[in-house]
Amino acid sequence: MSSAGGRQPSQSRAIPTRTVTLSDAAQLPPDFCTTPGGTLFSTTPGGTRIIYDRKFLLDRRNSPMAQTPPCHLPDIPGVTSPGGEEPKADTNSMNHQEVKPSMGMGPSGWGGGI
Repeated sequence: MSSAGGRQPSQSRAIPTRTVTLSDAAQLPPDFCTTPGGTLFSTTPGGTRIIYDRKFLLDRRNSPMAQTPPCHLPDIPGVTSPGGEEPKADTNSMNHQEVKPSMGMGPSGWGGGI
């Protein structure tokens, strides 16, 4: 008895959706994901899909929480915190170094002369 010939295609059904307006950015789950267009999405523990649109995110960008850095962010001057004056690159610094080739050990100690 073959079951391959008696298959019926299943009927498609619409996926139920609803729009929920969030009043606070703290309502975003910690494990959300994003698309290249800026839409965030996540799922609840029960498997419900959650989608946050661009309008909501743009409304939240000026909130006080958005103006503070994450709590465990490392302090990197000029990157994650305002840096002081950047050191000027000396274009002649290579000219001030003396490089003397030796016939002994190479740069990593491999024993071959230069």
